[in-house]
Amino acid sequence: MGLGRMSVAVFVIPIVFSFVYGGSVLSLAMNNSDGTPVFTASPSSKSIAIIDLSGEYAVSDAVSARISVSDQAFSCGDLYVTIYEISGSERKAVTQGAFFDQCYEQSGTLPIGETFSERIGTAGQYQIEVQLFDKSGDKFVTASERFTVR
Repeated sequence: MGLGRMSVAVFVIPIVFSFVYGGSVLSLAMNNSDGTPVFTASPSSKSIAIIDLSGEYAVSDAVSARISVSDQAFSCGDLYVTIYEISGSERKAVTQGAFFDQCYEQSGTLPIGETFSERIGTAGQYQIEVQLFDKSGDKFVTASERFTVR
């Protein structure tokens, strides 16, 4: 009986304390000094939109899109574009593009000087999701659209 209690004291209690301590450290690391989360989405969902995306593509066609941004707080930042397959029961990432240090002046469309274009070889339902982080990386806006590949 004494050996069982000793095992609990030596092995189980430190594991429990490490989870509690790790959780508190992670919570502090993810918050600013004023208690707000480090990563926050912009409350205005109309500040970013996916343009030039068709509702339907053939398997042989490339899916291409541009992003329109109207919020000056996001005039420079990093753009991430991900296409998910949503035909099954879970959402599965198919492809992703990253465009760093995107700064637009008058046009408000991204990516600048590049094109997001990916060929999807399997028919099904898909969702394109874009995220634009501000220059500091603390805030982001997001938009998504669905399309079909036949």
